[in-house]
Amino acid sequence: MNAILLGHLLLFAASALVCVASIPRARAIRHAGTREGLVGLLLSVSIWSGGYVGYLLAPTVRSKFAFYILGFSFAFVAVGAFLYFCAAYTGRPPRQAPYRNAVVSVFLLVIVLKVTNPLHHLYFTSEWTADPFPHLAIQHQLLYWVVLGLSYAVIAVGFFMLLEQFHHTDMDSRPIAILAGLTAVPAVATILGGRTDWLLPLMYEPLGVALFAVGTLFVYIRRFEAIRLTAGTNEPAIFLDADSRIWDYNHAAREIFPALQDSIGTRIEDVDRSLADRLTSQGILTITREDEPRYYQISLTPITSGGVITSQLVTITDVTERESYRRRLEEKTEQLEALNRVVHHDIRNDMAVIYGWAETLHDHVDEDGVDPLERILQKSQHVIELTETVRTFVDSLSGDTTLELKPVDLRHHLETELTGVRESYPDVQIDVVGEIPETAVRANEMLASVFRNIVENAVRHTDVATPEIDVSCEEQSDSVRVRFADNGPGIPADRKDQIFRKGEKGLESPGTGLGLHLVSTLIEQFGGQVWVEDNEPRGTVFVVELAKAE
Repeated sequence: MNAILLGHLLLFAASALVCVASIPRARAIRHAGTREGLVGLLLSVSIWSGGYVGYLLAPTVRSKFAFYILGFSFAFVAVGAFLYFCAAYTGRPPRQAPYRNAVVSVFLLVIVLKVTNPLHHLYFTSEWTADPFPHLAIQHQLLYWVVLGLSYAVIAVGFFMLLEQFHHTDMDSRPIAILAGLTAVPAVATILGGRTDWLLPLMYEPLGVALFAVGTLFVYIRRFEAIRLTAGTNEPAIFLDADSRIWDYNHAAREIFPALQDSIGTRIEDVDRSLADRLTSQGILTITREDEPRYYQISLTPITSGGVITSQLVTITDVTERESYRRRLEEKTEQLEALNRVVHHDIRNDMAVIYGWAETLHDHVDEDGVDPLERILQKSQHVIELTETVRTFVDSLSGDTTLELKPVDLRHHLETELTGVRESYPDVQIDVVGEIPETAVRANEMLASVFRNIVENAVRHTDVATPEIDVSCEEQSDSVRVRFADNGPGIPADRKDQIFRKGEKGLESPGTGLGLHLVSTLIEQFGGQVWVEDNEPRGTVFVVELAKAE
């Protein structure tokens, strides 16, 4: 057998066998897109190479044509599979690629033109020749070179994706880059084919793909997967082996942990003990940068093969905003608990003392002092009861208990608070329009504080000499609406939704000290609603809607 023929047979047969033998290894790759692309590439190259072997060994012209067109067509399939593999490996989902329908249409058109070449001969013509051995020689035509140039352009795009991926990893990616580069070297033989005595006019790229498959899948598979995992994510990531030694990390991880520089092969605990501790325990890692704390959630994903952990991916997520918010909530909860202690113990105890001493005055006041004393006793008892309700409310805000709701007499609480405001503010004109219904609503003793705060809010923010507040009630089938209409300056439209959220906070108001923010919170706890409307001709209307008690 001619040495050149034998050499070509051995090269293409070896390429086909190596690619077929590598498919089971490629199918073990965990990332679906990378696995699909690489398996498709190996399968198409094996058919491509097998087609060339058949072309060289087939005994008849018809069979030679059939094998050559088979290999020739799958050469273009391999180009598509290579681009699919590169896109998936570098984190670009191929199925979401733009203009994919147009690309598939062009791909199918090229395949059809290849298969139908015997009809139009736009790709190649052929003739028997005895140089360098008797065979059916192929003469490529213009369309072949056009499509070959298009294929090389597509392959170049794939190589650019790979090189960009290698750039974003701190692992030594040179072996993988060299292997990827080897797939392009045989292109020189393809271009020179037919112009050199010992090269046939064939496509020799299967040799490079075979080398890439052997090197990547059997020698550098761990590095191959490490590069994809660490460079293919926007999150800071570190790739560890089964013994917790650093295999790779991306630039984002190195910015957070500068000690990662030149740490490939080093155990993670020798690089950063605090990070290593978070791999085995729950919790947030705190790192101070430029005098500002940053908080990170550390996630560890074991990668197994045959039930055995072969490597681990460490993902570092910046949760500074979430953690800062959580810590602020904890601080607010502590403040509420402190307020709870003050209200329940200090104020309640003092009021109990005041109530006790006031009771002793019954036998020491004349007739004119009986009524004021009774008012003092009544208000003192009300404050004592209110502190207990406030305690329950604060506990509900901190999550320690659930606010207990019960049927509450709407008329009693509303009239009591309106009377109290009239006594505290003699210059304020408060009129009840219509009747206050004798109905019970779902609330608790804090409802009185809600009514008082809304009325006192109108008094405090008035801009007229004689504040006027009209109170009316509207009874519906399952709820009651209480309207407080004042003649004050009104509230701008862009602030109507903000006053409850960003209104007065803390213990700034008289009486119970509940600002509009807490009023809104209380009404929400009651299962009701509160909102603001414009009054005519001026002023504001606060509307409180409460559900009727069942």
